[in-house]
Amino acid sequence: MIEAPWMHRPRPHLGSPVDAVLHGAPTTLAELRALRMQLRTVLADGGRPPGARDDDLDRLLLVFEELVSNALRHGRGPVRVAVSDAGSGWLVEVSDAAGNSPPVLALDRDAALGGLGLHLIAKLSGAHGWTAEDDGRKVVWARVDVTEEAARSRNSIGAAAGPTSPPAQPTAVGASGRTAAGTAARARPTGSRRESAGPDRAVAAGKGRLRGLRTAPGRVSVIVTAVVLVITVVLAWLASAVNANNKQRLLAQQVDQAATLLATQVAVIQTQMLDAGQVADATNGSPEPFTRFAAATAIWPGMSFSLWRVNGDQVEQVALHGPDPQAPEEDRDTFLAGLEPTGQLAVAGIVQRPEPRLAYALMPAEQTGDLVVYAEVPLDRQVSVEAGDAFGGLDMAVFLGRGTDADQLVQATAPLPIRGDTVTTRVPFGDTTFTVVAASRIGLTGPLSATLPWIVLGVGGVLAVAGGMTAGSLARRRTTAERLAADNEQLYRQQRGIAGTLQHALLPEVASVDGIEVAARYVAGVDELEVGGDWYDVIPGPSGRSVFVVGDVSGQGLAAATTMAALRFAVRAYVAQGDDVATVLTKLRGLLDVSVDHQFATVLLGELDPVAGLVRVVSAGHFGPLLMTGGRAEFLDCAVAPPVGVATPAPPAVAEARVSGPTTLLAFTDGAVERRGEVIDAGLERLRSTAAAANAQPLPTVLDHLMQMPDVDGGRDDTVILGLRWTS
Repeated sequence: MIEAPWMHRPRPHLGSPVDAVLHGAPTTLAELRALRMQLRTVLADGGRPPGARDDDLDRLLLVFEELVSNALRHGRGPVRVAVSDAGSGWLVEVSDAAGNSPPVLALDRDAALGGLGLHLIAKLSGAHGWTAEDDGRKVVWARVDVTEEAARSRNSIGAAAGPTSPPAQPTAVGASGRTAAGTAARARPTGSRRESAGPDRAVAAGKGRLRGLRTAPGRVSVIVTAVVLVITVVLAWLASAVNANNKQRLLAQQVDQAATLLATQVAVIQTQMLDAGQVADATNGSPEPFTRFAAATAIWPGMSFSLWRVNGDQVEQVALHGPDPQAPEEDRDTFLAGLEPTGQLAVAGIVQRPEPRLAYALMPAEQTGDLVVYAEVPLDRQVSVEAGDAFGGLDMAVFLGRGTDADQLVQATAPLPIRGDTVTTRVPFGDTTFTVVAASRIGLTGPLSATLPWIVLGVGGVLAVAGGMTAGSLARRRTTAERLAADNEQLYRQQRGIAGTLQHALLPEVASVDGIEVAARYVAGVDELEVGGDWYDVIPGPSGRSVFVVGDVSGQGLAAATTMAALRFAVRAYVAQGDDVATVLTKLRGLLDVSVDHQFATVLLGELDPVAGLVRVVSAGHFGPLLMTGGRAEFLDCAVAPPVGVATPAPPAVAEARVSGPTTLLAFTDGAVERRGEVIDAGLERLRSTAAAANAQPLPTVLDHLMQMPDVDGGRDDTVILGLRWTS
């Protein structure tokens, strides 16, 4: 087995004191996963160097996991791990007790069996190595950088871009004949790159919204409760206002009825006084007829009913029925002397002593003498009304005049002042009025109408609480969903970062080859991926010979990229063992079975001896290469065996071609020549003629012209074009 040990290097000196991020001593892979989660938590809480981004953390976690898992699988316990802050990155140190067993890369291991961990660590770290300790332990270390320069080197695939970038300049050939394939070998059209700033800003905005939503459930609950309560209060107020309006309207109706009854009594008094005046006038003031009439028509017990003759200022009583008048004599005489023969009732007022009496008089109109009828009615100011009476539900008071002074009270059914919502009306009484004030002592609108506002408040309060709780629950569910979405997005970005890191590691780095200029162009057919099922590689061999390979795994995406990686590393391993191209192709067939893996791959393997001008190729379902030499551009005619993954007993046939002078070889995948609705010969001829027309230009420029052919960059299939140029 061919082994390539890691470089023996001392650990980087970090200075003192060292800021330790994590220490641990895992014994199982389960404990490793727990340590990895702990490391992620520490880094998420701020334990990271300035400028470190999420993809830097993903690279660190991947290096950490690979180093520790290798120690657990291949080292000797106890295993100890430490992660330290290296200023512009982190230093990961993993030690075990196998001090005499350095970490090695198994180059001849079947790539389909895995073993890419140390390769990935070498790709992802800024520096790596191992050292032996005095206590017999071995320390394997890797430094993961997060500087801007490292970030730029991770994000760029190569300096030579695709159709949208200026053509890459050919590299100079040194004295030794070596040419730098350089960054052109890994070039990718810039139009297919994805900018990371946009998603980062979107995620940051999403996190800001999520922070705002974390307090939203409480606010939503309060807002909903407040809104429902406001609506409830408004509805309760409307119900109360309607009830009050109905109550006032019904009260006004009852007061109007009471006023009508009072007006009827006033009319009776007016009629009684007019009739008495007519009797007195007809009998010329005879006392006996007046007295008999008064006795027959007296309405109230204790009423004083008298007839007076007025002659200027002289007032003389003519007849009397009932008790003597109680009004002061002077006031009474003055009142009577001032009357006019209008036939209208005149009110003297209320006599307060010795008992309250209502005094009024009338002088008949067009009488022959100066006769005046005068009456005083005793007042029972406080009366009780039974609940079943017509006005039993009212508290009512009647005042003489337009005021409501207590000394002008005529009669009341409740103590003064009348309380509650009152209604006031007035009834004419002679030359003055009665003022009626009333309030309801019972619910005129009924119990339901009176309690409706409270019912609305109660039901609304319950609905407000229930609505607030429901809104809060829905808001919490939404917040939880938003948080899960943010977590899923973060997890996706982490996985995307790891996938991107793995893709970068899988992109080929073509080494400089003596005497051969190498350039390549590569475009993945899936927008979200930077690698697909197509691949290329150039492997320097002994005696100036080199092996090149171009392949195409069926399908697209990560599944095709995974199979591609296995085949690519397997080719390198088999070539490192010294196998020729026919043997390598035969061994590849043992790694893939279309009936089991549901995949197959077309592969073109070639061996180039630039000194002898010899090209040997084998094909498994793949296009032959295009050779341009001596002014001719022709496809190399080679036998095409079934693709890798399709069983065949026949060994692959090797096609050979000898060339001299300046020669260019182009190997490609079907994405460069196949177009929907077009025969394959048309695509092959287009590639041949375009390459022949540009062959005088530098090799990277030739590839740029080929990538600018219609649909090469805009198609939906992976595309690889590998160019080799030499002089035999």
